[in-house]
Amino acid sequence: MKIDKVIVAIILAILFITSCDKDNQSNQSDEIEGIWKVTNISGGFAGIDDDYASGVITWKFNGQTLTVINNESQGAIYSGFETGTYQYTSTEINGVKYININSQEFGGYTITNNNLTINQNETSTGSGADGFILNFSRQ
Repeated sequence: MKIDKVIVAIILAILFITSCDKDNQSNQSDEIEGIWKVTNISGGFAGIDDDYASGVITWKFNGQTLTVINNESQGAIYSGFETGTYQYTSTEINGVKYININSQEFGGYTITNNNLTINQNETSTGSGADGFILNFSRQ
């Protein structure tokens, strides 16, 4: 009888732990969803630091789809993705959130007070030095 209770307790614990992990992943996707306007892109080998007026570059996260509208016409060295639709997913590894766009890791990201920062120098395999840092504000 004691063994049956122990087995049931172990099974319930496993179900509880795995259901919590699934909830954390769905909440993570929800927090990035919405419309984000690029405010600044910096970094890279050339050390750029470009500010953008609201609406010049817009990223819309919806479900697993990222829609980019890129109206940058000043010839910036790097302005992110061209206008188009891309697939994205987000993951969390050891407390760090990463975004994958078109099945490739794009960088680590943080969201604070309606500001999104994607840092291409933060990858799940280690740190980089010549990636770009994209800053956004939520619309």
